[in-house]
Amino acid sequence: MSREAWFLSYGLLGLTQNGLVPILLPLAAEHGATAGLGYAAFALSGLLAPVLGGWADRFGRHRDLLVWGSAGAALSLLLFAISGNPCLRLVLDAGAGVGTMAATTAGNVLAIQGRAESEWDDRVARLQRFISAGQVIGLVAAGVLAGRHSVAGFLCAGAALAVGAALGWSSAPPGQQRAPHDKPPARPLVGGEAGVPSPQHHAHHFDWSQLAAYLSVINRTLRRFLIIWLIAYPAMNGIAVLFPVVMTQQFRMTALLPSAAYAIGVGASLLLYAPVSVATHQQGGGRVLMAGFGARLVLLAALAGLALLRVGWAGWLVLVAFALIQSVWPLLSVAANSLSVRLAPTARGESVGLFNAATSVASSVGSALAGVIFGLFGFSALAAVTFVSVAIALALAAVWLPRRP
Repeated sequence: MSREAWFLSYGLLGLTQNGLVPILLPLAAEHGATAGLGYAAFALSGLLAPVLGGWADRFGRHRDLLVWGSAGAALSLLLFAISGNPCLRLVLDAGAGVGTMAATTAGNVLAIQGRAESEWDDRVARLQRFISAGQVIGLVAAGVLAGRHSVAGFLCAGAALAVGAALGWSSAPPGQQRAPHDKPPARPLVGGEAGVPSPQHHAHHFDWSQLAAYLSVINRTLRRFLIIWLIAYPAMNGIAVLFPVVMTQQFRMTALLPSAAYAIGVGASLLLYAPVSVATHQQGGGRVLMAGFGARLVLLAALAGLALLRVGWAGWLVLVAFALIQSVWPLLSVAANSLSVRLAPTARGESVGLFNAATSVASSVGSALAGVIFGLFGFSALAAVTFVSVAIALALAAVWLPRRP
């Protein structure tokens, strides 16, 4: 077996965590509120990333995070497939989230371990290509398996992670302790936001014992950026999480169609990362972030209006609008990661860790609230609330953020 076969573990992780789960998990719920709560339990596990990463750094156990995290998530998903108890399913959602987060937290460190710093970017980029390729395949598979074959979908997800655990055990590099300064570079979050509720593509681990002290000295501009992100991201993520439920329940479509729209949007977004990175370098993260918010506002207005129509073709236009929303994700992802690093030049690792923790909290809150809003008022109201939150974030960004930090 190739010494690099463990990269396939992350392809299988992307297939499951970013592809199958975002579609199958919401659809497995009985109604929208339960769907949002279930995904919130899965996403909230991102808060454990700093703890898990710190433990692995201290004892050199990154391979163990990949192996036992994948194995634990596999067991949770397999039990989820055969369980019908809603309370137990919430526990299993959280278990699957913790396991996948443990595995993803180790990814960048395993990729660069024992390598010269000049190789880091290429190695991390290769890792992300495996994750993204797995995500696209998983989204398509989820569309085929959702509905009458959802149990088979969860069984496939569990089996994929079990294979990933085996590959990690047999081929991942053995652990070694790292010096505190020896950290891989920050990378933009890849793919649609429902698949990235937590710091999946970073190896910066925030020290929770220093949280209170750090928050007291954090610079004002970074604090304002985090406020903007916490205003905009929850509702945006909620739209992405609830989208399969909306299309199957309100527009009476098969699960394959929203899954395909998601996959097309994510696939198109991968083409934008390079030009958006160049634009961010030239124009600054603040301008690119505002451009991303502006693009989202136009598309969210279209979603809100189309959801009010009672004609059959409106659903097809909703699919197109959602795919476009996912395709412009790089504007937000690259800019937000750039700002989180540049706005705290003396504490970059801590800043990125704080940003990732904020993203995880925002994802969990957004998923839960989106389920409630959709269940009570429908998709048009959810799109309208998201529009308002993004508009507020855009206005604050225009006033608070520097154009070229």
